[in-house]
Amino acid sequence: MMRIQHVFDLASGKKRAGIIYLLPVCIACLVVIRLFWIQIVRGEAMAQEAHEQIAGQSTEVSPRGSILDRNGEDLAVSIISKSLYVNPKEMDDNPDYWPKGKVPQRDPRKVAADLLSPVLNIKADELYAEFSSPDRQFVWVKRTLDPAVTDEVKAVLKENKINGFHFQEESKRYYTKNTLAAQVLGFVGTDDKGLEGIEASKDSIIKGKSSKRWNFFDARGNLMGESGLNEVQAPKMNSVYLTIDSKMQFILEKSLDEAIAKTHAAGAAAILMDPHTGEILGMASRPTFDPNDFGKYPSTSWTNRAVTMIYEPGSVFKPIVGCAGLMEGVITPTTPFDDLGTLDIGGRIVKNWDGSGLGAITYTDVIKFSVNTGMAHLGLKLGGERMTEYAKKFGFGSVTGSDVPGEQAGILYDPKEMIPSDEASMSIGQGIAVTPLQMLRAICVIANGGELLKPYVVDKVVAPDGQIIEQGHKQVERRVITEEVASQMRTMMEKVVSEGGGKTAQIKGYKIAGKTGTAEKLAEGGGYAAGLYIASFVGFVPSDKPEYAMLIMIDSPQGAFYGSQVSAPIFRDTLQQILVAKGIQPSDFSGLPSVEIVKENIHNDNELPQITLMDDGRVKVPNLGGLNMRQVAAVLEQGHLAFIPHGRGKAVRQSPGTGTILNQDDVIEVWFR
Repeated sequence: MMRIQHVFDLASGKKRAGIIYLLPVCIACLVVIRLFWIQIVRGEAMAQEAHEQIAGQSTEVSPRGSILDRNGEDLAVSIISKSLYVNPKEMDDNPDYWPKGKVPQRDPRKVAADLLSPVLNIKADELYAEFSSPDRQFVWVKRTLDPAVTDEVKAVLKENKINGFHFQEESKRYYTKNTLAAQVLGFVGTDDKGLEGIEASKDSIIKGKSSKRWNFFDARGNLMGESGLNEVQAPKMNSVYLTIDSKMQFILEKSLDEAIAKTHAAGAAAILMDPHTGEILGMASRPTFDPNDFGKYPSTSWTNRAVTMIYEPGSVFKPIVGCAGLMEGVITPTTPFDDLGTLDIGGRIVKNWDGSGLGAITYTDVIKFSVNTGMAHLGLKLGGERMTEYAKKFGFGSVTGSDVPGEQAGILYDPKEMIPSDEASMSIGQGIAVTPLQMLRAICVIANGGELLKPYVVDKVVAPDGQIIEQGHKQVERRVITEEVASQMRTMMEKVVSEGGGKTAQIKGYKIAGKTGTAEKLAEGGGYAAGLYIASFVGFVPSDKPEYAMLIMIDSPQGAFYGSQVSAPIFRDTLQQILVAKGIQPSDFSGLPSVEIVKENIHNDNELPQITLMDDGRVKVPNLGGLNMRQVAAVLEQGHLAFIPHGRGKAVRQSPGTGTILNQDDVIEVWFR
């Protein structure tokens, strides 16, 4: 019995020993299998999971390149802002975020909608609908948030333990001067894509770019610092400098606003150019909009009427036909003409604006007094083919080739189909259609001595390192008329302002050449719109050595509608402000007070008030009351301040007021009476 027990104990011991020996082997096998599973089967996936726990990829966005005026003043700039998006599938509450895993009984989507609604200024029910989308993993909540709003959103999400929300960096566009040059600049959509104006035409060279980089975190989720792994710095973008002068642009736009308010016109356009280079110094269109919030305005306000509106030019076209007559030797400035007031051309009666005749006059008088019969007579002598040929030479019937987006080509007669009445119509600016930019460009041919220039609004494109990668410059398309003919027409146009129908454009002391125009407005379905007119004035100053050429076009003014009544005074007031702001001295001081008289007629101490220069380079505005326009200009010149005058006589009001601290080159408005 004991032997049997011994044998049994021995067998049992061997079995236990076998089990003991086998156990480590099994464990080792399991470890090997587990290692194989981890390192071979799921090695790559688990490495990725580990990487995702300590690292995250972010997108860095470079801001869109700036747009500046010719003096380096910002017109459009970009900053990097946060955009908020959500993954609705991630919005369920996470028990790990709550003490002891006690998740509150709530609908996190409803909570998020209610709390974010007042912060984002979006209706809560709209947010809730977006957050409740069952099949969507990406929903934009709001784009390009202001920094303060971003901080508030982050605080709400953190405090209320709301999941699923993320921020994406995007470039946000700011137009520093609001409506100034709005149609020229255009605007940018939510995806940093230029949609209108220079923003669209130069989108490829100023659009911001994005780049990826990795950030690494510790076990608590804190950023561990910069990593050299795949680190990419988002590049800076190119900047676009325009030929526009902000101060001139401001004056142009303010004048148009005042004109619209006074005439109740449907629209307006104004352009200021350097007639010798083709640089566009100012370009304005009304109605207008604020590109910072373009969606709140009708799309019609985005239109740049200076290049898109086509209209019959009326009498402002007469100098063009006059130049053709001079070039072809059909007339000279002294060629006589017997004006009877009306002219019968194949049954069509051409008459002067008042129906009366001036009798024996010259072609200088025809231009000076805008005599329709004299121009119709010249048109018949030139014929349709030659008139159309010269119109094309002056740039009509095709786009100017400028870098201003949206140009229209206009309309000319087909010379092969023209009859005498068409020739008469064309000679007085009827039956054809032009754009304001085409019209001013053609007048610049007369101002600069005969060259047709390509207008341009982009001065240069500058890379982040300062290298100029694109440079605007004067481009002569062709010579249209001789210098002699240009000089003759300049003299004739000067008489329009000094003696003729453009007297309302006179500025004392300055030689101005110009031409008024009044034309019936074209109807959309063809023919003319009853009772609607286009009033315009185009000219340049000084007439003997032009520095500025300008066009004012008023669309459908109510009440007075002649160019001499509506556009010429606006031309005068606008140009006067520009001449004063730019320090262009009168060419004739006769009738203007001398420096001695100026000194005698001001304050008791016989001295002009002095500008106070502050330590930081800014200036303090003095009291300008009682000074005349020239005196105000002299005072403000001390502090390099520009000013916009209103009216004539002595200064009675100023804005900003006395004692205001301004930066040099700021603008002051002064009212005279």
